[in-house]
Amino acid sequence: MKTPWGELRDLDLANHATAAEILSADKHTLLEGLVVESLFDQIVANVPSVSGEKITALDVESVVVDTQRSQERWIAFVWVRNKSAGLARYLARLSTIFTTFLVNYEDGEFFAVRMNGAVRVGEPQLLSELMTELSGKPYSPFKVNTSVRDSLRQQQAIWGFLFTQYRDRVGERVVLPRLFINCAIQPYFQSVWNLDRVFVIDKEVWIFEIKHKFPMSSWRGLSFGINDGELQVLSKLADAGIKCLHTILVKPYWTKNATSMYLLTDLEIRDRAAVIATVLDRNTLDEIGITSSSTAGRHTSVNGESSVKFKSIDLGKFSKLGQFSDPAREIASNMSALMDGGSRTIASADWLKSLRAEL
Repeated sequence: MKTPWGELRDLDLANHATAAEILSADKHTLLEGLVVESLFDQIVANVPSVSGEKITALDVESVVVDTQRSQERWIAFVWVRNKSAGLARYLARLSTIFTTFLVNYEDGEFFAVRMNGAVRVGEPQLLSELMTELSGKPYSPFKVNTSVRDSLRQQQAIWGFLFTQYRDRVGERVVLPRLFINCAIQPYFQSVWNLDRVFVIDKEVWIFEIKHKFPMSSWRGLSFGINDGELQVLSKLADAGIKCLHTILVKPYWTKNATSMYLLTDLEIRDRAAVIATVLDRNTLDEIGITSSSTAGRHTSVNGESSVKFKSIDLGKFSKLGQFSDPAREIASNMSALMDGGSRTIASADWLKSLRAEL
């Protein structure tokens, strides 16, 4: 598979210099998001023990594409790193709405096979060849504008956390997933989204999304934005019977200039990071979907070059899970209760404002 750094099979992803070069091609906010996701995984790991339910975390990377075509418009690619119970249920649910391909990685190449529910159709083929067939165009390198690639913030996330956290697995767990998205799929289609985490809970399939942002303020009160495209993807997932737990780690600094590294270096500020969440099911998505859209700056787009339409989710839709410094089991317990539809504590504006800090 082609990458801007040569053929994938020839890259030494375990080499930190190579890994840093590849990761530095992404937005600094994306890399900081990887830091937050990794820290949040430590909270999520407690959900099974506090919920009493059978929960399986699927070891997959899922990418959804809107081809904009009239036929087979929505495509899902699921790279399965390790098979586990619940995978067949996830693939079956996806296949009810999406044209679904199962992806595996062997000897420096990605291979894909079409799925009918949880059953393979035909033989696997090189993903690069399949993408050319699906898109009708050749490989064109995906590039991120330098305006959204702050070198210092990139290096802080890469060398200050990711390399230490993942060590000799950084190539497998961090770099390769970015190459999968940026080099195997993104060069062929413009509308591409990856799904953060997938869980099978008893017979239900859930997507866990984790964001790190601060609220917007207007005459209506505090709210959080969600891109129209992401909302459309979640709506398609809801049509497939897949729910989403949309979680936000609220930045104490209400500015885009603040990095995520305070989570590791400043205990006082970390105590001010609120954890809130909302279940984006069919009804909630419909309520949000009928509201008008606004336009965000170019820095919010995947490549930093195009404006993005978004809708607002009122703070009242979110439940209070706690603060990031709270015990992980306590936050996980509140998360489980929210997913079960139990009573909830609404995240209040006064609470978030009391946690706000100034740079």
